[in-house]
Amino acid sequence: MSGIKHTKNRDGLLTLTVWTRKKSGYGSGFDKFDETLTSFLTGTGVSLLQGYVLNVYGPDGTRLHHYDTTRENSS
Repeated sequence: MSGIKHTKNRDGLLTLTVWTRKKSGYGSGFDKFDETLTSFLTGTGVSLLQGYVLNVYGPDGTRLHHYDTTRENSS
């Protein structure tokens, strides 16, 4: 991972943006990547209780992954 940003949009939805040096894939799989990322964020005080939207971008700016855990999209 080369960078991470977390913000809330105008509706209060947490949006995570990750920039990676990888051109594709997540090594041990996306679930492990997401688990590691969310563990790190909660350890720094970021609340994930309302869900979040995660976008992962590669080194050339291509979006590699979009993951939405908000209530509207997880039911």
